[in-house]
Amino acid sequence: MTPELLSLPPSLSIRGAAAVHESLLDALKTNKAITVDIPDDAQADLSFIQLIEASRVYARTEGKYITLTKPASPGIVDTLRRGGFLTNMDEASRLFWLHGKEIQ
Repeated sequence: MTPELLSLPPSLSIRGAAAVHESLLDALKTNKAITVDIPDDAQADLSFIQLIEASRVYARTEGKYITLTKPASPGIVDTLRRGGFLTNMDEASRLFWLHGKEIQ
């Protein structure tokens, strides 16, 4: 099973949340697994993190999978930190966002 690649734009904020949501949902409807590519220079706010977290829950309930092409960039890690997502992060989330690496 080869996951569908979903490349996201560099601006991942509330302004573009509807388009990213639609892309994620469409990809999950037609594929068992998707791999999300977040640009290294992406600027993300908490709405993006919440959207990805909600997509992960949805995928799990549907027996589907979401992965990232690479660990979260420093900018995404900073957004995760500001939102409190790194505090008591479970192993599944650590594997998803950081690919199992420790936070630098």
